[in-house]
Amino acid sequence: MNKIKKIIRYDKKIMTLLNIIAIIGIITGSMFIVILNKSDKSLVVSSIKDFFNCLSVNQFDYLSTLKNIFISNYIFSFLIWIIGISVIGVVVTIIIIYYKAFSLGFTITSIIYTYSFKGIALAIFYAIPHLIIDILVLMYLGSYSIDLSIVLINSIFKKKSLNFKQFLNNYLRVLVISLIILTVSILYETFISTYILKFITKLLF
Repeated sequence: MNKIKKIIRYDKKIMTLLNIIAIIGIITGSMFIVILNKSDKSLVVSSIKDFFNCLSVNQFDYLSTLKNIFISNYIFSFLIWIIGISVIGVVVTIIIIYYKAFSLGFTITSIIYTYSFKGIALAIFYAIPHLIIDILVLMYLGSYSIDLSIVLINSIFKKKSLNFKQFLNNYLRVLVISLIILTVSILYETFISTYILKFITKLLF
């Protein structure tokens, strides 16, 4: 039980920082659709309509989507985890969290922009809970990555002692937990969320 608590425990200051970064990312992503020119807005609207049309006419490629989401989320997870074992982990982790939050905000706003009030329901089920879970998992993993980077910096420049083996073992467990949760989220997004969206699309249109 103590081992589990140790794995789940994270630095509250770092998590607060990542929360702020995520909120800024969502806000700026939500506003980005406003500054796009007409041509770019048309491309966004066309892309979103194509997605929901594929769902409604049963032409959605589940296996391709599953593969793409797996690759994307796993790359971000391994990247955050690996760079934690370096002194540049802080900056890169913040950039990844911001990018994921920005993408979420932009996608939600774009769906609402495309379908107006009907888009609110589509946006909610498109993002909740899986995309929120994805960001939270990356933030959880990122908090450990930044913590390890700071510890490494202190050990290098301030000559502080570090039990690297013990820290790394715990760090590896954090990665495994993160990947398990992400895998469940990915499967939900690919098969369950799309089914719900298809049902809602048929009701609304």
